[in-house]
Order: sequence, then C-alpha cells, then structure tokens
Amino acid sequence: MAFRIVITTTLNDNLFHAKLVPLLRARPDVEIVVVSDRSGPPLERVKWVWPQGLWKRLGRLGGRLPLLMREMYHPDTRLAMTYNVIPHGLFVVLLTRLRRLPVYLHFISGEAEVIFAHNPLVSGNRRVQHSKHPQRWEKLARWVARRAKRICVPGTNTAAALKRLGFKSETIIHLHSTIDPQRFFPGDGTRDIDILVAAQLTERKRPLYTLDIFYHILQRRPGTRFCWLGDGPLHAEFAAARDRLGLQDALLWTETNDVAPYYRRARVFLLCSIREGLSLACMEAMGCGLVPVATDCGDMVDIVHNQKTGTLLPVEATIEEFASAILQYLDHEKLWSEYSRNACEIIAQEHSFDSAEKVWRELLKSFPE
Repeated sequence: MAFRIVITTTLNDNLFHAKLVPLLRARPDVEIVVVSDRSGPPLERVKWVWPQGLWKRLGRLGGRLPLLMREMYHPDTRLAMTYNVIPHGLFVVLLTRLRRLPVYLHFISGEAEVIFAHNPLVSGNRRVQHSKHPQRWEKLARWVARRAKRICVPGTNTAAALKRLGFKSETIIHLHSTIDPQRFFPGDGTRDIDILVAAQLTERKRPLYTLDIFYHILQRRPGTRFCWLGDGPLHAEFAAARDRLGLQDALLWTETNDVAPYYRRARVFLLCSIREGLSLACMEAMGCGLVPVATDCGDMVDIVHNQKTGTLLPVEATIEEFASAILQYLDHEKLWSEYSRNACEIIAQEHSFDSAEKVWRELLKSFPE
C-alpha cells in the first residue's frame, strides 16, 4: 500500500523541487498530494490539487479548505505536513484532530514562524503585518506548533529558540531545503556578473536598500555589473529607484525559474533580508561557486562562515559596510577563489539532496511499510 502524505502550502517551483524530491527518494512507496493555489512542477508520485471552477469563487484560501479536508480524510492518508504555521499549519492541525493524523510542521521562515510580535514585518504574513494585535497571532502560532508531532527546522538558531520557548528536543528535527547537485554546480564559463541577488521584491528582502548598495559600489568601482532575479509587490518602487539611481545599464533584472545559468555567471551573492530561515537561493548560489555576503538573520550562520565561505553582517549594517564586504571579493581574485571553493564544499557535503534524504529515511522508519 502507498504511503500517502498530504501537504498544503504555497511555494515557488524551486522550493517545491527542493522540498519534495528528497522525500520521494527516501521511500519508494511515498505518494504525495499537494493542496496549493496552483499546479507545481511535474514530479512522479506527486498529485497537485488546487481550486478550480466553483471552488475558485471561495478565494485562494477558502477554495482550498474543502479540497484539503477531502484529501486529509482519504482513508489512505497517513501523514499531514505544511511549510508555514500561519495559516496553513492552523488548517492542518484543526482538520487532522478528528482523524488523529500526525502533523509535521516545517519552519521555512525559521524562528519567525512563532516569534514575530516584536516586529510583524519578519512574519512575511500580510494578515499579521496588518493586524493591530500581532501578539495574538503569535500566541496562536505557538498553539499550533505545540500540536505538531515533529517540527522541522532549518538550522541551529531556530532549534535553540524553540527550546527556549519550552518545545521538547525530541520534537525538533534539523531538516530544511537542500539543493540538487545535478543542477547547481560551478561552471567553467565567464563570470560576467559581479553581484547577483535572487529575491522577491518584498519589504523583508529590502530591495530598495539593496539598490542603494549597488549605487554606492558603482561609485567606487565603475563598470560593476549587477543582476536581480525576481519580482514582487514592490515592482513599481524598485523600477523607480533603479531609474532614479541611474542603474538601468548596470543592472540586469529578470524573473525566471531557471536560475542556475545566471548563478554560474556571477561572483558574489548578496542577501540583505531582515528575516530568513535558511535561504535556498543562497545555497543554490553557493553550490554554483558564488561567495555570499548576507545578513546575520535566521539560520544563515550555518552556511555563511566568516573568513571561510563568505561574510555575515548584522541586519543593521550600513551601506558602506555591505559595499566594503563585497568589494574585497571583487578586487582580490585569490580570496574570491578560496571562498568560492569553500562555499561549494559546504553545500555539497551538508546541504544537498543526499543529506535531506538521509534524515527523511530515519523519520519515516516510524511508519511501517
């Protein structure tokens, strides 16, 4: 009999690929049903369910609830999972109570899944950000999390934060997005992009602040080439800032799921987020040989090691500090080459599909075949 897992979440195709492939490889009898807002990447043993026809009239979330209930109550379903606590984790916990299904919650945003009342912006959730009572949402998120059989965390900081909140060590599992080494590897072509960013245009990614860093670098190092992969709700503001700063000719801006060819053309990966879990984009870039300069948030410290794989800066670091950190790699080829090799190695050894597959194999042993 198939081992049927029902997942509900909203992710981009790269994240779906990174999350699902190691799980599918861990057991040949695994079959996954994903209830989302659209179809995802074609994968064997994965069924995509999303609101269509009449269900669409209930909205993005409302249309999914009856579909999720149907899949949860299928007699062959043995495990329920989601990658966000609010709102998806709440739905899963409530719907599985009568069926007594085990729930695995994946903290894709790290500790910000349950610690966000102090700054709702880090939650990445519009309902929380616009709420007058974010502390109530935070309390609800913790209630949901405490009802999960397993909490899969992206790294050491998130695990430590949960333990401080009183979560039991045995419920916390280190399991996060990993990269496909067949897709993300260094090439031997010309690296004609100096600095690359792969991020949505949202407030927590600080795209306008990042453009100011680009401008500052261009003043110090004329001819520097930039690339931004991604779009989002701040599209108009981003375009206006790019034009105001005169970056049109220096910046390649596009949106694509086929990011690896761009990574192999670039030298430095820049991440200015105020909140991350463990950035998949950063891991993909490092796997392709980019040296990361990133903010010290979430679990980024697990892959960005100062004086070894890249530079980790405080979230409140100045534009000048970001620029200086980046320029040391662009202006010193030997240093860049050393850190590039180190970045590739840590991703290949600790953050590729094989490592996640190994964790899944152990986790699923508790479910007899």
